[in-house]
Amino acid sequence: MGMATMEFSSQESLRDFLSGWLEDHGHRVYRQVPSPGGGDIDILTEDYAIDCPYVLNQSVLRSAADTIQNQKDHLSGQSLVVAGLTPSQDWEETYLLADQLQAAGIEVWFVDQMKPFIDYYQQIGREDTPGRGKGLLDRHSPLAGCLISLGIATILGLSFWLAYNILDRRQLKTITSRQSDQAWEQLHRAVTVWDRDTALGSLKQLSKSPNLCVTEFARRFELSLTQRGAEGFRDINPIKRALNQQDRCTLPMQEYDFSP
Repeated sequence: MGMATMEFSSQESLRDFLSGWLEDHGHRVYRQVPSPGGGDIDILTEDYAIDCPYVLNQSVLRSAADTIQNQKDHLSGQSLVVAGLTPSQDWEETYLLADQLQAAGIEVWFVDQMKPFIDYYQQIGREDTPGRGKGLLDRHSPLAGCLISLGIATILGLSFWLAYNILDRRQLKTITSRQSDQAWEQLHRAVTVWDRDTALGSLKQLSKSPNLCVTEFARRFELSLTQRGAEGFRDINPIKRALNQQDRCTLPMQEYDFSP
C-alpha cells in the first residue's frame, strides 16, 4: 500500500494550508494571536488553539506541546493541538510521544497522514487556486512508498483515530451551534419584554460558547443586568457594537425601541 505525498514550501505554507482547511470547514481563523501568557498562538479558532511547527520530530513535538499547554489558562475551552508533518527519522518514537500527549489532553495532528487533510490537499491541488494549489508543493512525505508493515499499521490506526476525532467534533459543533441559536432567540424575546430572569438564563447558556466574542458579550451583558437591573437592557446593542468595532467580532445587531 502506498502512502500519501504532501509537499509544502515552508512552515508558513503549511500553516496557510491548515488555516484554509479550517476556514472551509466553518471555523473562523485567527493567525499569530498574541497571548497574555507570552508568545503567539499560531492558529486560533472557536474550537482549537494550535501550535504549528513544520516537522514533528520528538524534540519539536515536546517543545510545541509545552508551548501550547502554557496557553491553556488564557483560553476559553479550546482544544490544545500540535500540528505538523511526519519526521523522516525516528517516527515510531514520535508516535509513541504523540500517544502520551493525547492521553495528557493535547491533540497531535500529523497533517500528511490524516485523511481529511489528504483529501483537502488533493482537492486544492486539482483546483488552480492562487495562494493554495501553487507554492504548497515541494515537500514529500518521508513515509511515501514505505512498506514497513508495523509502521503502516501504526500510521493507519492513528490516522483513523484522528480523522474520526475531527469528524466527531464537527458533529458536536453542529449540535452546539443549534443550542446557541436557541439561546440567542430566547435572549431576544426576553430583551423585548425586559424579562430579566429569562435573559440571565440565556446568557448563562451563551457563556459556554466556544466563540470568544459570544462569551465576552454574555459576561458584559450579564454584569450590566446584575448591576443596573432592568435599565441594563439598554446596554445590549452598545456592548455588541463595542465588541464588533474593537475586537473584530461579528455579533448580530438587533433593533430595539429602547436601545440605540
